[in-house]
Amino acid sequence: MTGYADDELELQRLAAEPLDAQDERALAAVGSIFATSDPVPPGLTERVKFAMTVASLEAEVAEITRTSAEAVGVRTTVYDRAATVTFSTDTVSAMVTIESVDGVRSRLSGWVSDGPTAVELRERSRTQTTQTDTEGRFTFVGVERGLVHLVLRRIDLPDSRPVITPAIEI
Repeated sequence: MTGYADDELELQRLAAEPLDAQDERALAAVGSIFATSDPVPPGLTERVKFAMTVASLEAEVAEITRTSAEAVGVRTTVYDRAATVTFSTDTVSAMVTIESVDGVRSRLSGWVSDGPTAVELRERSRTQTTQTDTEGRFTFVGVERGLVHLVLRRIDLPDSRPVITPAIEI
């Protein structure tokens, strides 16, 4: 009969060996169990990417302060997409209006409250960039449905922190 110390040494020896086909089958079985019993929540990947972007940019995060869907005030099981979303921080406000173009793509028209701003729209598969006009307006056309967020950078204050909006569903 082996002692506890011998068993512990054997476990350490096995743990130090490279993975083989039997290990891969066992890991695939465990992965399948977790995927079925506790699947990854929808949108988690996008939220993690967003959090990593914020951390890497040392950015200021805007809060959603108002959506046009809030004006309805009635509970229902039918959900309308917000047509207008307002974001704000201590330093800037931005309002975005979403217009469906063809059911697959949308147009985002927006306004930024403070100074000339580079506006970056981050979608699933691409990034679009534009600048505000003299009135603070900007537009993105052909935006695919899904989660998107904006990154706002003051052009006239290059050392200022960028502002990142929470992801919104288009």
